[in-house]
Amino acid sequence: MIFGFDYDDVRYFRMARTVFGRATYWTGMYLVDGLLVDSGPPNLARDVRRLVSELAVRQCVTTHHHEDHSGNHGLLAGELRITPLAHPSGVARLAREDTHPQLYRRIAWGARPPAATAPLGERLETTRFRFQVVHTPGHATDHVALFEPERAWLFSGDLYLAPKLRYLRADEDVYAMMDSLRRVLALEPRVLFCQHRGRVEQGAARLRDKLDFLVDLGGRIHELHGRGWSDAA
Repeated sequence: MIFGFDYDDVRYFRMARTVFGRATYWTGMYLVDGLLVDSGPPNLARDVRRLVSELAVRQCVTTHHHEDHSGNHGLLAGELRITPLAHPSGVARLAREDTHPQLYRRIAWGARPPAATAPLGERLETTRFRFQVVHTPGHATDHVALFEPERAWLFSGDLYLAPKLRYLRADEDVYAMMDSLRRVLALEPRVLFCQHRGRVEQGAARLRDKLDFLVDLGGRIHELHGRGWSDAA
């Protein structure tokens, strides 16, 4: 299922697969001035195909390669004759099929088919907006955020998610994530557009909350190591 929300010049499409009438895991994509930010999970291909046929999509950008964000890139190429853009480090990965996702990922989103993408530059322009492309690794090595300086918008992908994290993926790099948070904080964004939460006001403050949480968490981990606690504990 897909629900649409209008945030002035930005449209947000919140989506999830349902099992016995209940959503498994929410994600989303944005449309701003013909630019589609991500393409949603592969198990919603039918819904996404119907949706994009009604939208004036001229470009697509990838925040990162995870299947809930890039799962319909091939569909866009076939239906709309556009080549999605991605960070250069993600282009080769997106061209390979993700054949062995973890069980929860297969249930929630499905396996990502291969898709051809073109490398992003440092800027991305639409008719009305000019976005700064910010490399923000941590959640994924190819993760990017888009900053629009006139509006102080930050399309943050999965960089924010929440002020406190309850768990991390095994392949996430917390220290790179902290550096990425500092990098986007220097831009002083006012509004975040999070793929999983929608629009988040007071963007810089919310990003600062997450950075402070990670710094504090790292300090406590070092303290416990100093007391002789092991990783297994």
